[in-house]
Amino acid sequence: MSTTQPVMRDMLEIAQDEFIMRDKILDVLKEEPKTILEIAKILNYPSREVTIWLSGLRRYGFLEEVGRADIDGYFKYELKEQEPEVAE
Repeated sequence: MSTTQPVMRDMLEIAQDEFIMRDKILDVLKEEPKTILEIAKILNYPSREVTIWLSGLRRYGFLEEVGRADIDGYFKYELKEQEPEVAE
């Protein structure tokens, strides 16, 4: 009996993909706000990884949480109206 478990990538690998995933995530959020689970399902990535990428995008002003958390505790995220600040 063979059970295949998904291989969990380490934080460094996930963080290195942030720039690659940024445009994909922003594209998914163009139509309407979505939760982490919805984004993960659309992109076919683990929610753990999507959470890390969203944290970075939120930190640098690309998106923000909207409304209240759903019954499972997940907020919806949407694109932020203003341009993100660029660190010098």
